[in-house]
Amino acid sequence: MGSSESVCVIGWGRMGKNAARLFWPWLQVTVVSRRDVRREVEAVGAVFADRKDRALKAADFVFLAVPVDIIQKWTARINRYTRSDCVIMDCCTARVAAEEALKNIQRKRFGIPEIRRGTIPVIGNPDERIARYLGKWGCKLQPMTAEEYDRSNTDAGIAHFLGMALDLYLDDAQRNRLKTAKSGAFLLQLIEHLKGNSPTTYRETQVLNAYMSEARKGLIKVLENTDKELDKGIFRFRAYPREQWRE
Repeated sequence: MGSSESVCVIGWGRMGKNAARLFWPWLQVTVVSRRDVRREVEAVGAVFADRKDRALKAADFVFLAVPVDIIQKWTARINRYTRSDCVIMDCCTARVAAEEALKNIQRKRFGIPEIRRGTIPVIGNPDERIARYLGKWGCKLQPMTAEEYDRSNTDAGIAHFLGMALDLYLDDAQRNRLKTAKSGAFLLQLIEHLKGNSPTTYRETQVLNAYMSEARKGLIKVLENTDKELDKGIFRFRAYPREQWRE
């Protein structure tokens, strides 16, 4: 690592860990967490901050890996202790809500709600240095408005909604029967995959994203209509050619 620039990662959940691993090759990484995660932090080459304010003062960048509800608790601290040229990033999933929560931060800022290789959305004007670092990691930034992101993220929200519903209402006997069918096993894999997300992800996706209520109701309506059609013997599954549909 040759860079003298540093990033302060606030929060040590899944996104905080991803950010630390992402930026470590190019930036000095300091981690702020209310939990004692010193060993975990040091294991990825980062430094655990014993003093939060000192970490903020030293940072060229701050990466907020905290829920939307927590951001405002950091606003005054960021405005007071970070340098005027410090750049603030966040990874909140509910972008409209995040932009409202971030509006009083008096620094250049932008949001990257997803961290992965390939095309990822960015809300606001990303710092050129960060864009360059992300490009080395295989990320291509796609500018979006907060509203555009929230609308597009209802697709992922639908998968979350299905996984949560199945996990809540499938009993053990039903789960065991699903294991014996390939399609059933896929549903169980969906449930297990989604358990890797934090409660924060589901709150931001399902509750704070204003477009999800309409999306959920749309899915429920489709399911209800499909159920009624199947009762009548109407089968419209599009894996089969149209001429094989039976009305």
